[in-house]
Amino acid sequence: MNPLEQPSQTVATKRVDVVVTICTLRKRARVPVGATPASLPLDTQDAVQAEWIERIQTFPPDTAARVLYAGRGFSLATRASEVTSAKLYIVSAGLGLVAADRDVPLYGLTVSAGHSDSIAARIVGEFDAGAWFSGLQALPLSERWADAIGQGTGRILVALTRPYAKMVGGSLAALGPRVLDRFRIFGASLASVLPPALHPALAPYDERLEAILPGTRSDFSQRAMFHFVGLIAEEGRHSRDVDYAAVTSALTKVTAPERPRRPRRSDAELIELIAVRLRSQLGVARILRSLRDEEGVACEQSRFTRLYQKALQKREAV
Repeated sequence: MNPLEQPSQTVATKRVDVVVTICTLRKRARVPVGATPASLPLDTQDAVQAEWIERIQTFPPDTAARVLYAGRGFSLATRASEVTSAKLYIVSAGLGLVAADRDVPLYGLTVSAGHSDSIAARIVGEFDAGAWFSGLQALPLSERWADAIGQGTGRILVALTRPYAKMVGGSLAALGPRVLDRFRIFGASLASVLPPALHPALAPYDERLEAILPGTRSDFSQRAMFHFVGLIAEEGRHSRDVDYAAVTSALTKVTAPERPRRPRRSDAELIELIAVRLRSQLGVARILRSLRDEEGVACEQSRFTRLYQKALQKREAV
């Protein structure tokens, strides 16, 4: 049975205390410009962050975090928390570590490069993602790791991409070995950007996951986490070795599908292709999927989102 079709009661007793996922570029409402990096000055990181922290607190916190974020990856993380009866937290590049039921303001900010809402573009000098996250935890909306994790003994599942792993890796490693034994971290190619203390926590998922629960690179970590909650024992406490042996066993039964070789297009070529689709279609995900399927286009989600916005602006200027 496809894990997405499994009834929630089959995994309702899993031993998980906390599920953590990352924020998403997609929001369920239009973000005001004043709540994006575009409104911030070009300055040192300390100055930009001070301005951001002051500004974001002027926007009303009127939407629960679990309602704000959109996308398949976030949906899978939400379902993982629901079927395990675990608390859900979001690592937010704009707000810090946020409880899913906490009311938050609408905003648009990411630490991922190559996007119009990337905060790194406003920083003069080198951007320190770890220091940025540490500064965000001064916000009243943000939790500290120790408070979010609590004193439980259950697993802590964390889904990360590389940019967000850079942002939180140092603060997670500082929690100490007893707490870190509870961590199960999901994501692609994270070892090179996480501190060594976190390497044993990395779940051994790879491209074979595509044969079990296919998706995009951007939702790999949440897909792996969701698959994992269908593997772990329903009762009792198990070690990380036992957990990851179950992952390895599941992966050895399948073969990674061959990925189609797609030609890389220039920014200008992609903008023209998007412009053609905009005559009859709207939506980043819909147009990206059609270009991948019909034109064989190769493009990362963050780059495509940036070019989609440029194509929209070009159309509106005509």
